[in-house]
Amino acid sequence: MALPTLIRYRILGPVQMRSADGTWHDVPQDKWRTLLAVLLVRANRVVPYEELYRQLWPEAPPESRRKLVQQYVHRLRRILGDPGGETLRTRAAGYEMRVPADELDAEQFDGHCSAGRLALATGTPAEAMEHLGRAVALWRGAAMSDVVDTRAIAAERVRLDERRLVATEMWLRAGLASGQHDVLIPELESLVTAHPLREYFRELLMTALYETGRRADALSVSRNLRRVLREELGLDPGAAVQRLERTILLGEDVSLPLLRPSARSCS
Repeated sequence: MALPTLIRYRILGPVQMRSADGTWHDVPQDKWRTLLAVLLVRANRVVPYEELYRQLWPEAPPESRRKLVQQYVHRLRRILGDPGGETLRTRAAGYEMRVPADELDAEQFDGHCSAGRLALATGTPAEAMEHLGRAVALWRGAAMSDVVDTRAIAAERVRLDERRLVATEMWLRAGLASGQHDVLIPELESLVTAHPLREYFRELLMTALYETGRRADALSVSRNLRRVLREELGLDPGAAVQRLERTILLGEDVSLPLLRPSARSCS
């Protein structure tokens, strides 16, 4: 799926920005990438100088820190084609990155994800799958994967990656509700392998397998989850998985909710 043409900044994967001629650029230096990532995460807000120094030099900012940040800003402006500082603005208290919502991939992700959730809530899974597919397609790997960890960057990465899983789960629910069980089984198997303690992915895989006549395989997924939870956490599966397991054992029809009651929102 092609990326929306308005996107100019990407943080859902390696950090990139697009120059005025439409060319995508990786940011070549670690400090430049960290600076850009912090400014994009806090887009349209002034990030104080002292906060930038802490993000760029968590251990001990050098004496020349202000001059160095000015140099990094100058480099970023050159790549952006922003010599006058209209986009990356110098303020009295710090720097501000002016970014319209449709130019940042994370903001477009939020919009598609929210629209998909609304479509699920109103019982239109085909529409939900379209929006959520667009949301998931914006991801190119872990958020800000090429940015050196600081406490703030690590926390933001975890938050963004969790929202990715929320969107992926809703996309899968929409697909199953649309009857695409066979098509989604490989994706679900990969997600269960990558996230073995995420019960809702197991629940969806069990549903897909059962609906395609693979009852024994569906029950095997449940048994494996029970073993993993007991070994790792000393727990039994949650109520949703246990209900589904009983349904499969009894050979009854599965009723999968379009929205998991305890699921987080996209934002």
